[in-house]
Amino acid sequence: MIKTLAFAALALLASPAFADPPAMPGMSMPAASTPAAAATAPSTPKQTVIVGPTGKTLVITPAVLADLDRAEATMINHSAPHTYEGVRLTELLRLVDAPTGARIHADADRDYLVVTGGDGFRAVFSLAETDGSVQRHAVILADKMDGAPLTPHDAPYRIVVDGDQKPARSVYAITKIEVKVLP
Repeated sequence: MIKTLAFAALALLASPAFADPPAMPGMSMPAASTPAAAATAPSTPKQTVIVGPTGKTLVITPAVLADLDRAEATMINHSAPHTYEGVRLTELLRLVDAPTGARIHADADRDYLVVTGGDGFRAVFSLAETDGSVQRHAVILADKMDGAPLTPHDAPYRIVVDGDQKPARSVYAITKIEVKVLP
């Protein structure tokens, strides 16, 4: 019964009723719907914002990062290890009143982050997994790779988790990092 329903749903989704509508004379498809638009690189974000659990917002700039301790994280990218440099995410989250350090316990263990890139890709992290008081792998907001500024594709900032074997959750061209509180 369940298999039959699943196959029926798949068949419905594959039917012409769910296909892209035909082009109407004199009308064009939205840019995001075209295959070429989907394959383009993200544009450099106008700003990178961190939003805390109470709504406090911080726009990340080189001046903000200059006053914070720097850290390194190594990640495999395109089958090669690269060393990224930036600021521990915990330090930035502290600036928007997110629970960090000793405040990561009880209810704060359920808080999470949604990180959004310039291409719309999003990754989710638990707040605890980004905090050095809970786990030993640095999670950084990187602005350099192998001693040089990030490539325009990745800039201005990229999330890097030290030791990740592939960049599956390494969001680049970050536009927003938002702390969410799980009810």
